[in-house]
Amino acid sequence: MGAARIRLRTYALGAAVVAALLATTACEPGGGTDDAAASGTPSSASGASGASDASDASSSTPSAPGTVTPGADDENSGGSTGEEARPCTDSDVSVVSKVYPHDEARHLLLTATNISDSKCTLYLYPYVSFGDGAVEQISPMESKPKKLATVAPGGKGYAGLLLWRADEKTTAVKSMTVGFVDSELVEAGVAQLAVEFPDGTDFLNVGDPAVTSTPQVTYWNTDLAATEKFMFAR
Repeated sequence: MGAARIRLRTYALGAAVVAALLATTACEPGGGTDDAAASGTPSSASGASGASDASDASSSTPSAPGTVTPGADDENSGGSTGEEARPCTDSDVSVVSKVYPHDEARHLLLTATNISDSKCTLYLYPYVSFGDGAVEQISPMESKPKKLATVAPGGKGYAGLLLWRADEKTTAVKSMTVGFVDSELVEAGVAQLAVEFPDGTDFLNVGDPAVTSTPQVTYWNTDLAATEKFMFAR
């Protein structure tokens, strides 16, 4: 009989505690959980802490490798932006030439590097002349790129030449100059830049433009592979 009364009192006390906890929870703004009420931690404080943790985590978590932040400036890559900029002049770039092994020097690659402190555009194609007026302003190939050849400081632009074809009469030339134009509309050469032949090359053979279609030159392009594709297709 005593045991029965003890169990009854335990049950009644437990019920009273549960009722008190429920009443306390109901009075809290925004409700809450039984666990939160039992621990004595307000649910609003818990939410603020969670938001703060999430903010800290998002600000300190590094970007995944290879991801690009939208709007990031890519000029430091030294490549082409495809956007119109002031025209490159002979003082903005340095130009070197290259011949290809086992090609009998039939093709010549021009590489223009932007040595200025701002981006500029290599418009159209280089106006190439050989010798002392022996061959002037050779004709361009059908090789216009999809984007303007705009190069950032340190960036490079390329143009390829077909100097002569097999079984055609050629002329030996010992010097070359490259001119730059100032827009896509005005096809007029500006100051000429003397360009040295590749190391170990004293002269180049070029075709006679009055007789054949050579020599020819591609448009300026920041894509070396595309430039070589056009050049060797001729």
